Amino acid sequence: MKFDDPNMENYFRSLPLEVQAFIQNSGADISTPGELMLIGEHFRNSFGYAEQDQK
Repeated sequence: MKFDDPNMENYFRSLPLEVQAFIQNSGADISTPGELMLIGEHFRNSFGYAEQDQK
């Protein structure tokens, strides 16, 4: 998945690979940073990644 917005791209790349893959495979149409962060944090938590794993 590639985003035109560099902030969205950087955030996406900061997510765990499992979360990135899930979002890519979902086919979701994500068009704003807020949508991406909401989805990314939801799946980060769902997959059991702690907040400290974010960096």
